[in-house]
Amino acid sequence: MSYKVSQCTQIMEQLAPKNYAFDWDNVGLQLGSYDQAVSKILVTLTITDQIAKQAIAEDVDLIVAHHPLIFQPLKHLRSDLPLTRLCGELLRHNIAVYVSHTNLDQAPQGLNYWLAEDLELRDQQVLVPFNQDPDVGLGRIGYRNPMSLKELAKYLQKLWNIEVRFVGDPKKTCEKIAVCGGSGSNLIHNAWFKNADVLVTGDVKYHDALDAAQLGIGLIDAGHFGTEQIMIRRISSYLSEHLPNCQVLKSSIANDPFDND
Repeated sequence: MSYKVSQCTQIMEQLAPKNYAFDWDNVGLQLGSYDQAVSKILVTLTITDQIAKQAIAEDVDLIVAHHPLIFQPLKHLRSDLPLTRLCGELLRHNIAVYVSHTNLDQAPQGLNYWLAEDLELRDQQVLVPFNQDPDVGLGRIGYRNPMSLKELAKYLQKLWNIEVRFVGDPKKTCEKIAVCGGSGSNLIHNAWFKNADVLVTGDVKYHDALDAAQLGIGLIDAGHFGTEQIMIRRISSYLSEHLPNCQVLKSSIANDPFDND
């Protein structure tokens, strides 16, 4: 028994409705047809040539990704350009693409909720509510057993199997913790205003680090990939549970373009 793409997207939108996405984002079905049959799904953060090759080799019908394959409007359909060549290759193999991005980030039980769970945060709340809904929004903030900033950084490095860097006094006690997956350093002031001891996020820039240091809030940069890779595991489990007759695969190729070796 197979499903339709439309059934798969409905399941995804029960978790992360498209209206939770920011206006600038591009989410939903980006390639394929709602009428396509689906018996095998591949879950990934980002669709690259390598991911497409895996999908083709595994005879996948649908890719569910976090990052949009098509973000800006396409001006060309040329086979000599990477993006349009990739789209053409997926279409030739009848592989549909569905994207759940900032709507998944902001969903009540989406990506940032999962990060807070991984951090074992108690009494977690949304850090920055979306459209005045206290249950929807970016980031989470809550409490965990106290540890120093340096200890927390080492803990995350082991927990998520990533390299991290931090800003602040290594001995600073961290008990009230804010977290935002992906690029969340613009939430430093929100975290500080809510008396967080530290903000855990990715893509921290030089001036973000200076701001955090001047405010006296700890800042841990766990990387964009490092803070979003949880999506692959959690969405795979979610889809397997709700689409029991469908085989759900996890991408076997890491999407982190940075080489930490």
